[in-house]
Amino acid sequence: MKTKVIKFFSLLILFCLFQSCISQKTEFGKKTEIHGSKDSARSIAKISFIKSLDDSEFEEGQFSNGKESLKYRMLSPEKIKLERKYPLIVVFHGSGAVGTDNKSQMGILSKMWLLPENRKKYPSFVLSPQFPVRSSNYHLDEKRRVSASESNEYLDLLLKSIDSLANSKNIDRSRIYVMGFSMGGATVSNAISKRPDLFAAAINISGISQFDNNEKLLKTPIWLVHGSLDTDNFPQSNLKFYEEMKDKGQVLFWEFKDKYHNNILSAKLADAMPQWLFNQKK
Repeated sequence: MKTKVIKFFSLLILFCLFQSCISQKTEFGKKTEIHGSKDSARSIAKISFIKSLDDSEFEEGQFSNGKESLKYRMLSPEKIKLERKYPLIVVFHGSGAVGTDNKSQMGILSKMWLLPENRKKYPSFVLSPQFPVRSSNYHLDEKRRVSASESNEYLDLLLKSIDSLANSKNIDRSRIYVMGFSMGGATVSNAISKRPDLFAAAINISGISQFDNNEKLLKTPIWLVHGSLDTDNFPQSNLKFYEEMKDKGQVLFWEFKDKYHNNILSAKLADAMPQWLFNQKK
Protein backbone atom coordinates (compact mmCIF):
# COMPACT_ATOMS: atom_id res chain seq x y z
CA MET A 1 0.00 0.00 0.00
CA LYS A 2 2.78 2.39 0.99
CA THR A 3 4.61 1.63 -2.27
CA LYS A 4 1.47 2.41 -4.32
CA VAL A 5 1.05 5.74 -2.52
CA ILE A 6 4.67 6.68 -3.21
CA LYS A 7 4.28 5.77 -6.89
CA PHE A 8 1.08 7.80 -7.12
CA PHE A 9 2.66 10.94 -5.70
CA SER A 10 5.76 10.46 -7.85
CA LEU A 11 3.57 10.36 -10.97
CA LEU A 12 1.62 13.36 -9.74
CA ILE A 13 4.83 15.37 -9.29
CA LEU A 14 6.01 14.42 -12.79
CA PHE A 15 2.64 15.45 -14.24
CA CYS A 16 2.80 18.82 -12.47
CA LEU A 17 6.33 19.40 -13.72
CA PHE A 18 5.21 18.60 -17.28
CA GLN A 19 2.27 20.99 -17.01
CA SER A 20 4.64 23.66 -15.69
CA CYS A 21 6.91 23.22 -18.72
CA ILE A 22 3.98 23.52 -21.12
CA SER A 23 2.79 26.65 -19.29
CA GLN A 24 6.22 28.27 -19.54
CA LYS A 25 6.53 27.47 -23.22
CA THR A 26 3.13 28.97 -24.01
CA GLU A 27 3.53 32.18 -22.02
CA PHE A 28 2.72 35.18 -24.19
CA GLY A 29 5.63 37.40 -25.08
CA LYS A 30 8.10 34.54 -24.70
CA LYS A 31 10.31 32.91 -27.30
CA THR A 32 11.23 29.29 -26.66
CA GLU A 33 14.24 27.79 -28.39
CA ILE A 34 13.98 24.02 -28.63
CA HIS A 35 17.20 22.08 -29.13
CA GLY A 36 17.78 18.38 -29.71
CA SER A 37 14.30 17.91 -31.15
CA LYS A 38 15.17 14.92 -33.33
CA ASP A 39 12.02 12.91 -33.85
CA SER A 40 11.74 9.92 -31.54
CA ALA A 41 10.38 6.56 -32.63
CA ARG A 42 7.12 7.48 -30.88
CA SER A 43 6.87 10.76 -32.77
CA ILE A 44 7.54 9.15 -36.14
CA ALA A 45 5.00 6.42 -35.40
CA LYS A 46 2.32 8.91 -34.32
CA ILE A 47 2.76 11.14 -37.37
CA SER A 48 2.63 8.07 -39.63
CA PHE A 49 -0.56 6.96 -37.88
CA ILE A 50 -2.17 10.39 -38.34
CA LYS A 51 -1.30 10.34 -42.05
CA SER A 52 -2.89 6.90 -42.39
CA LEU A 53 -6.23 7.89 -40.85
CA ASP A 54 -9.30 7.54 -43.08
CA ASP A 55 -10.61 11.05 -43.76
CA SER A 56 -13.97 9.97 -45.16
CA GLU A 57 -15.69 11.48 -42.10
CA PHE A 58 -14.83 14.88 -43.57
CA GLU A 59 -17.82 15.68 -45.76
CA GLU A 60 -17.28 17.37 -49.13
CA GLY A 61 -18.68 20.78 -49.95
CA GLN A 62 -18.16 23.94 -51.98
CA PHE A 63 -18.45 27.65 -51.34
CA SER A 64 -19.34 29.96 -54.22
CA ASN A 65 -20.17 33.61 -54.76
CA GLY A 66 -21.17 33.26 -58.40
CA LYS A 67 -17.69 34.18 -59.60
CA GLU A 68 -15.19 32.20 -57.54
CA SER A 69 -15.73 28.79 -55.98
CA LEU A 70 -13.81 26.99 -53.28
CA LYS A 71 -14.01 23.31 -52.44
CA TYR A 72 -13.73 22.14 -48.85
CA ARG A 73 -14.01 19.17 -46.52
CA MET A 74 -15.61 19.46 -43.10
CA LEU A 75 -15.60 17.27 -40.01
CA SER A 76 -18.46 17.55 -37.51
CA PRO A 77 -18.47 16.52 -33.84
CA GLU A 78 -19.31 12.85 -33.35
CA LYS A 79 -22.43 13.68 -31.34
CA ILE A 80 -24.03 17.10 -31.74
CA LYS A 81 -26.25 18.34 -28.93
CA LEU A 82 -28.69 20.87 -30.30
CA GLU A 83 -28.45 23.08 -27.22
CA ARG A 84 -24.64 23.22 -27.41
CA LYS A 85 -22.26 25.32 -29.50
CA TYR A 86 -18.97 23.87 -30.75
CA PRO A 87 -15.64 25.41 -31.79
CA LEU A 88 -14.73 25.72 -35.46
CA ILE A 89 -11.13 25.00 -36.50
CA VAL A 90 -10.08 26.26 -39.93
CA VAL A 91 -7.04 24.50 -41.40
CA PHE A 92 -5.02 25.99 -44.28
CA HIS A 93 -2.86 23.74 -46.48
CA GLY A 94 0.57 24.30 -48.01
CA SER A 95 1.33 25.03 -51.66
CA GLY A 96 1.74 21.34 -52.50
CA ALA A 97 -2.01 20.83 -52.04
CA VAL A 98 -3.19 23.58 -54.42
CA GLY A 99 -5.82 22.13 -56.74
CA THR A 100 -9.45 21.10 -57.07
CA ASP A 101 -9.49 17.38 -56.19
CA ASN A 102 -10.77 18.16 -52.66
CA LYS A 103 -8.39 15.54 -51.25
CA SER A 104 -4.83 16.85 -51.34
CA GLN A 105 -5.44 19.36 -48.53
CA MET A 106 -6.11 16.55 -46.05
CA GLY A 107 -2.74 16.57 -44.32
CA ILE A 108 -1.57 16.17 -40.73
CA LEU A 109 -3.16 19.38 -39.42
CA SER A 110 -6.58 18.25 -40.67
CA LYS A 111 -6.33 14.55 -39.89
CA MET A 112 -5.01 15.06 -36.36
CA TRP A 113 -8.54 16.01 -35.33
CA LEU A 114 -9.63 12.47 -36.25
CA LEU A 115 -7.52 10.97 -33.47
CA PRO A 116 -9.91 9.21 -31.04
CA GLU A 117 -8.57 11.18 -28.08
CA ASN A 118 -9.13 14.48 -29.92
CA ARG A 119 -12.62 13.49 -31.07
CA LYS A 120 -13.52 12.79 -27.44
CA LYS A 121 -11.72 15.63 -25.65
CA TYR A 122 -12.04 18.38 -28.28
CA PRO A 123 -15.38 17.96 -30.09
CA SER A 124 -15.46 20.54 -32.85
CA PHE A 125 -16.14 21.35 -36.47
CA VAL A 126 -12.99 21.24 -38.63
CA LEU A 127 -13.02 23.06 -41.97
CA SER A 128 -10.31 22.22 -44.52
CA PRO A 129 -10.66 24.31 -47.68
CA GLN A 130 -8.65 23.62 -50.83
CA PHE A 131 -7.46 26.63 -52.77
CA PRO A 132 -7.38 26.29 -56.59
CA VAL A 133 -4.45 28.75 -56.74
CA ARG A 134 -1.92 29.92 -54.18
CA SER A 135 -3.79 31.31 -51.17
CA SER A 136 -0.89 33.58 -50.25
CA ASN A 137 1.93 35.22 -52.17
CA TYR A 138 5.06 36.87 -50.86
CA HIS A 139 6.83 40.14 -51.49
CA LEU A 140 9.67 42.05 -49.88
CA ASP A 141 8.65 44.44 -47.13
CA GLU A 142 11.01 47.29 -47.97
CA LYS A 143 10.77 48.83 -44.51
CA ARG A 144 11.44 45.66 -42.53
CA ARG A 145 13.68 43.93 -45.09
CA VAL A 146 11.86 40.62 -44.69
CA SER A 147 9.28 38.76 -46.73
CA ALA A 148 5.63 39.65 -46.18
CA SER A 149 2.52 37.80 -47.34
CA GLU A 150 -0.69 38.87 -49.06
CA SER A 151 -3.83 36.93 -49.94
CA ASN A 152 -6.39 36.96 -52.76
CA GLU A 153 -10.11 36.84 -53.48
CA TYR A 154 -10.37 33.16 -52.54
CA LEU A 155 -9.56 33.95 -48.93
CA ASP A 156 -12.17 36.73 -49.04
CA LEU A 157 -14.73 34.17 -50.23
CA LEU A 158 -13.78 31.79 -47.44
CA LEU A 159 -14.02 34.40 -44.69
CA LYS A 160 -17.50 35.44 -45.83
CA SER A 161 -18.49 31.78 -46.04
CA ILE A 162 -17.38 31.18 -42.45
CA ASP A 163 -19.86 33.85 -41.34
CA SER A 164 -22.65 32.00 -43.15
CA LEU A 165 -21.48 28.66 -41.80
CA ALA A 166 -21.54 29.96 -38.23
CA ASN A 167 -25.15 31.02 -38.70
CA SER A 168 -26.27 27.66 -40.09
CA LYS A 169 -24.48 25.28 -37.72
CA ASN A 170 -23.93 24.93 -33.98
CA ILE A 171 -20.70 26.95 -34.06
CA ASP A 172 -19.48 28.97 -31.11
CA ARG A 173 -18.44 32.34 -32.57
CA SER A 174 -16.21 32.98 -29.55
CA ARG A 175 -14.14 29.90 -30.43
CA ILE A 176 -13.27 30.04 -34.11
CA TYR A 177 -9.63 29.01 -34.52
CA VAL A 178 -7.28 28.99 -37.50
CA MET A 179 -4.07 27.07 -38.16
CA GLY A 180 -1.87 26.32 -41.14
CA PHE A 181 1.52 25.14 -42.39
CA SER A 182 3.88 26.81 -44.87
CA MET A 183 1.76 28.74 -47.40
CA GLY A 184 -1.11 27.86 -45.07
CA GLY A 185 0.76 29.48 -42.18
CA ALA A 186 1.04 32.63 -44.27
CA THR A 187 -2.68 32.41 -45.02
CA VAL A 188 -3.31 32.24 -41.26
CA SER A 189 -1.53 35.59 -40.97
CA ASN A 190 -3.58 36.98 -43.88
CA ALA A 191 -6.87 35.73 -42.41
CA ILE A 192 -6.39 37.26 -38.97
CA SER A 193 -5.17 40.50 -40.55
CA LYS A 194 -8.29 40.71 -42.73
CA ARG A 195 -10.71 39.64 -39.99
CA PRO A 196 -9.21 40.24 -36.53
CA ASP A 197 -12.76 40.15 -35.16
CA LEU A 198 -13.40 36.60 -36.34
CA PHE A 199 -10.74 34.40 -34.77
CA ALA A 200 -10.18 33.47 -31.13
CA ALA A 201 -6.63 32.19 -31.73
CA ALA A 202 -4.21 31.38 -34.56
CA ILE A 203 -1.26 29.04 -35.16
CA ASN A 204 1.17 29.96 -37.95
CA ILE A 205 3.60 27.10 -38.67
CA SER A 206 6.53 27.88 -40.98
CA GLY A 207 4.62 30.66 -42.73
CA ILE A 208 5.32 34.23 -43.78
CA SER A 209 3.73 37.03 -41.77
CA GLN A 210 1.58 39.98 -42.82
CA PHE A 211 2.35 43.26 -41.06
CA ASP A 212 -0.15 45.91 -42.12
CA ASN A 213 -2.81 45.35 -39.45
CA ASN A 214 -0.78 44.49 -36.35
CA GLU A 215 -2.46 47.06 -34.10
CA LYS A 216 -5.80 45.29 -34.50
CA LEU A 217 -4.27 41.92 -33.53
CA LEU A 218 -3.13 42.88 -30.03
CA LYS A 219 -5.88 40.83 -28.38
CA THR A 220 -5.59 37.80 -30.67
CA PRO A 221 -3.54 34.90 -29.24
CA ILE A 222 -1.01 33.96 -31.92
CA TRP A 223 1.40 31.03 -31.76
CA LEU A 224 4.29 31.09 -34.23
CA VAL A 225 6.28 27.90 -34.90
CA HIS A 226 9.35 27.78 -37.13
CA GLY A 227 12.49 25.77 -37.76
CA SER A 228 15.78 27.68 -37.66
CA LEU A 229 17.05 25.65 -40.64
CA ASP A 230 14.02 26.39 -42.83
CA THR A 231 15.20 27.52 -46.27
CA ASP A 232 11.78 27.31 -47.98
CA ASN A 233 10.23 30.02 -45.83
CA PHE A 234 13.03 31.65 -43.89
CA PRO A 235 12.07 32.29 -40.24
CA GLN A 236 13.02 36.00 -40.31
CA SER A 237 9.50 37.10 -41.29
CA ASN A 238 7.78 35.38 -38.39
CA LEU A 239 10.60 36.41 -36.05
CA LYS A 240 10.09 40.04 -37.09
CA PHE A 241 6.35 39.79 -36.43
CA TYR A 242 7.09 38.30 -33.02
CA GLU A 243 9.57 41.05 -32.15
CA GLU A 244 7.07 43.77 -33.07
CA MET A 245 4.23 42.15 -31.12
CA LYS A 246 5.85 40.50 -28.08
CA ASP A 247 5.60 43.49 -25.71
CA LYS A 248 2.06 44.56 -26.60
CA GLY A 249 0.23 41.61 -28.12
CA GLN A 250 -0.53 38.00 -27.17
CA VAL A 251 2.11 36.21 -29.19
CA LEU A 252 4.53 33.38 -28.49
CA PHE A 253 7.21 31.76 -30.59
CA TRP A 254 8.58 28.22 -30.65
CA GLU A 255 11.82 28.02 -32.62
CA PHE A 256 13.09 24.51 -33.31
CA LYS A 257 16.83 25.03 -33.68
CA ASP A 258 17.49 21.84 -35.66
CA LYS A 259 14.35 21.59 -37.79
CA TYR A 260 13.94 22.27 -41.50
CA HIS A 261 10.74 23.13 -43.38
CA ASN A 262 9.23 19.74 -44.05
CA ASN A 263 10.05 18.02 -40.75
CA ILE A 264 8.56 20.62 -38.38
CA LEU A 265 5.28 18.76 -37.81
CA SER A 266 5.95 16.37 -34.95
CA ALA A 267 4.02 14.47 -32.29
CA LYS A 268 5.14 17.15 -29.85
CA LEU A 269 3.19 19.78 -31.78
CA ALA A 270 0.27 17.48 -32.52
CA ASP A 271 -0.11 16.89 -28.78
CA ALA A 272 0.26 20.53 -27.75
CA MET A 273 -1.83 22.39 -30.33
CA PRO A 274 -5.37 21.20 -29.45
CA GLN A 275 -4.87 21.96 -25.76
CA TRP A 276 -3.48 25.42 -26.52
CA LEU A 277 -6.26 26.34 -28.94
CA PHE A 278 -9.03 25.22 -26.63
CA ASN A 279 -7.56 27.31 -23.81
CA GLN A 280 -8.22 30.44 -25.89
CA LYS A 281 -11.59 32.14 -26.11
CA LYS A 282 -12.78 35.59 -27.20
